[in-house]
This record gives sequence, structure tokens and C-alpha cells, in this order.
Amino acid sequence: MSEKARQQSAKDEILATARRRFDYAEEFEREQRAEALDDLKFRAGEQWPEDVKRARELDRRPTITINRLPQFLRQVTNDQRQNRPSINVSPVDDKADIETAKVFQGLIRQIEQNSNADVAYDTAFAAAATHGFGYFRVTTDYASPESFEQEILIKRIRNAFSVYMDPSAQEPDGATRTGHLFSRT
Repeated sequence: MSEKARQQSAKDEILATARRRFDYAEEFEREQRAEALDDLKFRAGEQWPEDVKRARELDRRPTITINRLPQFLRQVTNDQRQNRPSINVSPVDDKADIETAKVFQGLIRQIEQNSNADVAYDTAFAAAATHGFGYFRVTTDYASPESFEQEILIKRIRNAFSVYMDPSAQEPDGATRTGHLFSRT
């Protein structure tokens, strides 16, 4: 087998593994995502079950919706904006010291400010309050086009439905996950 064919075979195997994992994650989250879509529709004002709505329309009866949900969601999300989450560094053992923790805390604060991390946190929280899950990501980007220096950034994920978590993760915060997948939507 030629080197080019071997490389192509390795790429095909990686893609096949990714597809299998995606299919597994998609199947695992299918019910939760269907319920989340219902939650989004409910928030948007589609609060009548389709069969009831159809029956009322056939009887020429009104289907009035007074959507009060957004005000309660705003109350929750505005509370979060008043008490912004942020990363906190604390020394935890006898080998750690307060000064080092302060340096790390300063670096993390700078990363959050440079990234407009508040936007990422707000977007993820609003999605979680609306339909049960929201995400942001930590990534790197080049500091400038002429440099190889990279900076750490916290970015929002606008569409929480574009993320599929590892179904084998044991902890609810994803700490034990071995991977996650993004899909384009």
C-alpha cells in the first residue's frame, strides 16, 4: 500500500469513528432535544397543543395566547447578569500560595475581558434557562496575522443545538467527558 493510500485510509478511519460517535451522541440526546425544541416553541408563544388548536379553529373558537413566560425568563437571566459568573482561583494545598493564585486570577480576568466573556456566559445561561442547556467554548486564536503567538479566548456558541456532548460522561457538568462534537447548523 502506498503512503498516500495509507494516509487516506487513516483519514477515512478517523471520519468513520467521528460519524459513529456523532450518531451515538445524536441518538442519546434525541429525546432531550425534542423537548428543548418544544420549550423554545412555548417561549415563542406556541403554547397550544396542535390537536387542540386545530379543533378550536375548526369550531371557529379563538386560540388566544398571553405569553407570560418571557418576563419570568428575563427575571432569571437578569439576576444572572447582576451576579455575573466568573472563574475564581484559590490555592488549595500546601504547595500553592496566595500570590500565585492572584497572578492566575489576573490572567484569567484579562482573558475574560479580552474575550467579552460576559456575552458567552449570558448566551449560555439564557439558552439553559429557556430549554435546559447552553454552552460556550474556550479556544485559541493568533494574536495577530504576523505572529505565531496565540491568545486564549472564551467564545459564545449561539446555537446550543450545534453541540453534542459525550454520552459516556458520568458527571452532569461534563467533567468526565472524553470528547464533544460540534455540528454545523
